[in-house]
Amino acid sequence: MVPNNKIRATVVLASLVALSFLVTVPSFAHPVSNVTFTGLVTCAHCVGNQPMHKGFTPWTWALESVKHQGDDIVLVVGDKTYKLQGNQDVLLKYIADKATITGRLDGNILSVDTIAKPVKGA
Repeated sequence: MVPNNKIRATVVLASLVALSFLVTVPSFAHPVSNVTFTGLVTCAHCVGNQPMHKGFTPWTWALESVKHQGDDIVLVVGDKTYKLQGNQDVLLKYIADKATITGRLDGNILSVDTIAKPVKGA
């Protein structure tokens, strides 16, 4: 029979090995960085040369796509597109308009900390 102290030591060692594996796994994920971008806030469907339905403006079409079709809100900066995560009501105030956004970038997902109209002349 194995003494209780050896069983406890084995359990503790196994737990530490498992925990160390879990701690190292996130190192393979995208690094998260703090960024500031200025670009066009729109819906994912509106990126590129997607045609709008007749009777819609860019603003009403993007609003329709997000609120009623479940499209993501995105920020287009040059040829890059970032999916925005944050308060949808606040983000929708900038839909189909330029905005400066600061937040945390993880891959192509931008978690919004602040959003505002771009500063003129900057």
